Amino acid sequence: MSEPLSESELRQRAVSLLARRDHARRELETKLRSKVGDHPALAAVIEWCEEHGFIDDRRFAGFFVRSRIERGHGPLRIRQEMQLKGVDRELIERAISEAGDDDGVDWFALARETRARRFRSLPQDQKEKARQLRFLQSRGFDAEQSFAALDIPEEE
Repeated sequence: MSEPLSESELRQRAVSLLARRDHARRELETKLRSKVGDHPALAAVIEWCEEHGFIDDRRFAGFFVRSRIERGHGPLRIRQEMQLKGVDRELIERAISEAGDDDGVDWFALARETRARRFRSLPQDQKEKARQLRFLQSRGFDAEQSFAALDIPEEE
């Protein structure tokens, strides 16, 4: 078995992970724990990263919401993914509502755009309508947003 990592080596691993992309605090802690086990310096390294601004759940939540909106994901899916990454519920709700305020995200319009990118035309029968509804709901749009995306023709 190899030597246990020193605290500075553990810091280097944390910074290396953070150099690739932003992480939530709990997400980083989970990744490091999976690589090094229950290291005695793990909590100290996470604190160090937070003190130096390498991890910030509020910043992460904002970036995450914007990136998922660009991918055409709805609020339900964004919320679920962030919960899985260990972001606090209050931060999730704030980031989603701020995205709606700052970027002017209209979830109904986003659902229409997402449906139009995936499907060439509005559904002509019940089977196709059900298929498009399933797609929109898998993308994280609620029922009201999904139905609205199927009922209103796009303006081009």
